[in-house]
Amino acid sequence: MAEKKTHIPMDDEEVFQKPEGTEDEIVEEDDVEPVAEIEDPDIVDEDLPEEDRLPEDAIQNKDGSVTLPLKYPQVVKSRKNGEVRSRNFAELRFYRLSGKDQRIVSSVERQEDTIPTAFARSTRLNQKVMNNLYDKMDSHDIMRAGQVLNHFLATGPRTGRKS
Repeated sequence: MAEKKTHIPMDDEEVFQKPEGTEDEIVEEDDVEPVAEIEDPDIVDEDLPEEDRLPEDAIQNKDGSVTLPLKYPQVVKSRKNGEVRSRNFAELRFYRLSGKDQRIVSSVERQEDTIPTAFARSTRLNQKVMNNLYDKMDSHDIMRAGQVLNHFLATGPRTGRKS
């Protein structure tokens, strides 16, 4: 019986024949918008679209969260363990959303509950407290809070190799 030989092409060998008259397609990577890395809060990243930038008075914390001072603070009264307490919300602290948070936000039944649910998950506030706060919030503060969430989505941490 004759011995069968198998040829495995190496990197420098041509693996396939290119049809005549065709050129290699070049993927232009420079046209892709850069992913921003927030290194210094005093540097404004002008490459980010306006809606993905943090509001000017937002504070980026060392743990990656963002503290957003509210232009129009609100008071929420709540009852827990039989005790009524009053909380003054002059600022909100937002954290990046996890996959679980995103699944919960996308599974809300009523579309109008999507934003308050995203805010509750990101601020780690009780959903009922956030619903009450959201209903009281000024639309300007709601828009600014949305900018914080957009910023998290637009500036995700880089993974993989560095180029």
